Amino acid sequence: MTTTILEINDLRKSYGHHEILKGVDLQLQSGKITGLLGRNGAGKTTLMKCILGLTANFKGEMTFNGERLNTRDTGTKMKIGSLVDVQFYEDLNAYDNLMLSIRLIPSIPRNERKRMVQESLEFVELDTAAKKKVKNFSFGMKQRLALALSLITKPELLILDEPFVGLDPIGVEEVKELLQKLCHERGTAILFSSHQMQEVCDLTYTILVLSNGVIGYSEQNTHFENQQAQLIELMK
Repeated sequence: MTTTILEINDLRKSYGHHEILKGVDLQLQSGKITGLLGRNGAGKTTLMKCILGLTANFKGEMTFNGERLNTRDTGTKMKIGSLVDVQFYEDLNAYDNLMLSIRLIPSIPRNERKRMVQESLEFVELDTAAKKKVKNFSFGMKQRLALALSLITKPELLILDEPFVGLDPIGVEEVKELLQKLCHERGTAILFSSHQMQEVCDLTYTILVLSNGVIGYSEQNTHFENQQAQLIELMK
């Protein structure tokens, strides 16, 4: 049964006198992929940073699993993964990069760290490259490593900012397959932003369009004729 994992009501965020989000309302469902569209500067990244607690001084209500979202709570943070502004230590290998990150989560027992890192690398099919330095990774491999990092704690909600940027067609298909696998095998709810209209139309259960500070379009993806052209009009 599909359940609402995240609900946002009247979310507002300003930088100085410039109001970016002017009353955003949305719902995310477990086991479903939601695509977020919008022009550059529409506020997509700002919206994601509000959800993740990476920006402050916003107004509105956000509930996660039926309770007020508190991103400072360790238990809640472990249930929300993200791919936003991810950076790696290029001279370290993939395994050590993930191990450094997992050590920053005090609630994870030391004897569980190795297993969790290995499982995450296996899920994104990087286990054979675990000892390879990140500086020798292709862009697609770095994207998969970033995804592995976001999946270490097996989150219930995954927030991805432009996960397909810079990927070649094979890399795009690999990431799409991984996201679908997450939904089907783990019931993960996924929200991703993208400028690549085809991936949004192909992959999502629900499409959102952020325009003029609000969600101007929120519909289940029915793959209608001339879909991409109509979505571009909605973004204007």
